[in-house]
Amino acid sequence: MAVGFTVGLLSLMLLSVSAVAGWVALGVLVSVSAVVGAFHYLFPGSRFFTIALANFIGIYACIFLFFVELHFALVSQVSLSAGFTLPLLTFLAGAVWQREAIRAVVLEQGPVLRHRLGRAVLWLLPVAGVGVGTFLIPSGMDPDALTLAYLGAMGLISAVVLVAARAIAILLLHTGLLFEEFFEGIARLVEPALAFFTFYSLLVIVFASVYTVIDRFSVQPQFMINGHARDIQFAEALYFSVITLSTVGYGDMLPLSDLIRILVSAEVVCGVLLLLFGFNAIFAYSSEQRRNRP
Repeated sequence: MAVGFTVGLLSLMLLSVSAVAGWVALGVLVSVSAVVGAFHYLFPGSRFFTIALANFIGIYACIFLFFVELHFALVSQVSLSAGFTLPLLTFLAGAVWQREAIRAVVLEQGPVLRHRLGRAVLWLLPVAGVGVGTFLIPSGMDPDALTLAYLGAMGLISAVVLVAARAIAILLLHTGLLFEEFFEGIARLVEPALAFFTFYSLLVIVFASVYTVIDRFSVQPQFMINGHARDIQFAEALYFSVITLSTVGYGDMLPLSDLIRILVSAEVVCGVLLLLFGFNAIFAYSSEQRRNRP
């Protein structure tokens, strides 16, 4: 699941960046999949650790693509691919190198991990320093010199990652614990959330039906739709009801008559009250489940 999530997220980001294309993008996806799969093999059973790793790789890819567009768009595709993959491979090498130390961390309890979290993020400071340093690169630099600067920056980051592999693993494990707590909380909220969604859907359908019926039996159109006064379709009424109940109101559909305006106002009030009482009921249910948990 973690590998699939990572590949899907990276595919979406790679498609959005014009500087990354072709077989290089495929190489990035393959290398990332290999790294995540290797960590899952090295630390079997650590499902949330792998999910945290996938999430961090996604964040890393997002920051990487930002700097590529900002400073390194002229760097060759091969160099971009190599630079992106290098910190991942050095992290994997560092994890293998410090495998026993990381396994010892895995066996520790959550409070111990939280105590070590402060030291686990210190490696971010030199990495951030390298990123800030790229802003000193002069514009209009020769592509070959720019490639050297890029590879040098990624090499420095890779060296930090290699040395800090254990600290990064602590950070990932701490994040994995947070994911586990979050997913447990989500599981407790399924029943009240389903009830909330059911009632929300009921209000959407009722108001959409009322809008459609009134418009159908009226001589004049009751809605302005995309700048034209015309009869509303039920699918459009559902859409209008959803954005009204959620108080979004894009402005592409507007009520024309006073009766519809009154109904729209009533639906807005219902939406606000539903959110207030609905979220209160969900949190109350979650608190009660937490108290009753052995």
